[in-house]
Amino acid sequence: MGFLLVAFNVKMRDDRVMLTTAPSPDDYQHIKEKLIDYLSRQGFSERKLSQKVIDLKRRYPRTKRYYFYTAENVQLVINELKTLGLIDDRKYAKDVLRQLKDRKDGIYRIRQKMHQRLIPAPIIQEVLQTWQNEGVNQDYSNIIRDAKRKYQRLLEKHPSTKDSYAIQSKLYAYLAQKGYTQDEVKSI
Repeated sequence: MGFLLVAFNVKMRDDRVMLTTAPSPDDYQHIKEKLIDYLSRQGFSERKLSQKVIDLKRRYPRTKRYYFYTAENVQLVINELKTLGLIDDRKYAKDVLRQLKDRKDGIYRIRQKMHQRLIPAPIIQEVLQTWQNEGVNQDYSNIIRDAKRKYQRLLEKHPSTKDSYAIQSKLYAYLAQKGYTQDEVKSI
């Protein structure tokens, strides 16, 4: 018969045993090192980083080191890293926008990718609104080049002049899938 061994930090106070689930300094340091390790490789939103570290406990259930990787303990460490300025969702959202804005993605696709990275919706809205209010235009050269290639492939596939409507609608759908608005599709 197997037994489940649960570890608690035990503190003695007034001849009473007090059980706490707070991590020991070593466990706290392990969580902190894991978070910093992930942040050193790439940026993460607070929620995504927390989820990534907490999932280690589920992925490796027999590893003792991950026993204290609970949501509460990870949040303690994240709060410390936030005060140090290592985790900032607004800064991360601006970095993601800067990376994605001049690629082949439109504003709707950029918003979707930010949601997938678990950036909070109010921050996404704020960053995109600020970007649009600044009047900085997106560089469409990559998507124009891509749309021209797509148009040539569609012409080869549909050589008849009767298919011009089909070509236009397929090209429109392609650009809409990339996240561009109707006005942007017309200008592209």
